[in-house]
Amino acid sequence: MGELTEQVLRSVHYALLLGLFGWTAFRLLRLRGRDWVSPDSWKVALILVAICAPLLSIALMLASIAAMMGAPIASLDWPMIEAMIVGTEMGTAFLIRLTLLVVGLGALLAIRAEKVAQLVATICFAGALLTLSWSGHAAATEGELGLFHRLNNGVHLLATSLWLGAICWFLMLSVKAHRQPDLIPALPLLAVMHAFAPLGVGLVAAAALTGMINAHLIFGLENSAAVLTTPYGILLVAKVMLVGIMLAFGAHNASIGRREVLEQCRESSEPLIALSRLRRSLAGELTLAGGVIGLIAVLGLMSPVMM
Repeated sequence: MGELTEQVLRSVHYALLLGLFGWTAFRLLRLRGRDWVSPDSWKVALILVAICAPLLSIALMLASIAAMMGAPIASLDWPMIEAMIVGTEMGTAFLIRLTLLVVGLGALLAIRAEKVAQLVATICFAGALLTLSWSGHAAATEGELGLFHRLNNGVHLLATSLWLGAICWFLMLSVKAHRQPDLIPALPLLAVMHAFAPLGVGLVAAAALTGMINAHLIFGLENSAAVLTTPYGILLVAKVMLVGIMLAFGAHNASIGRREVLEQCRESSEPLIALSRLRRSLAGELTLAGGVIGLIAVLGLMSPVMM
């Protein structure tokens, strides 16, 4: 039961941190200055997520300490908790993460200097996401190679997060364009999607390359045949398959956006129909992303070695 609790907490924790950075960073990079994107778009929901993130981080830390001690969470005492937080890299990363999440939340709540606050929040959420590399398999590698492993995993998380942020924004905007076509113009939205394609390819390439490096550092790619016979390997294959299907969805989305933008001056252009198709495709892609995040959280607690 304790292991299941930790896995669920890790999955939700990863999802929140990936979502916080991806959402704020994509808005800052690609949607700033768009008059059809309201400054308060989904701000209440974002603040609620930002409130839940530090609370969930605390709950996960307690669950992780309990798992390492082989004891129920309720039996933990303060000296035990303090020793794990103050005396370990994981504890230091937790304290940094908690601080950054609180500062990021404060920036989101700021009424004045909104542009500066958005930048501060994005930087804080990026830092909080990077601290995840000080737990799981990346934290098990020691020395200079261990630092490289953590940095590589950090790049992997940031690229993945920004990709997921783009999916979330495009899905939300396409839904709003369907419900309120007078507020969200279809063609400018499709143009933004089309312009994102080169960056999207770069993010996917970065995530794929750093993912392969992570795999090599964890079990050695030359040992892939043996690892694939373990429960870890089976779940890893499932994750790769889901990511592959997500890439197919992404290619489909890019094709729709490119075709519609190129035909916008022709009578054959039907942006609302194109957005409807994109909406369904993006929803499928985001659903698969949820499965990938869950598998990542579980894999981080497993060993690639057959026990």
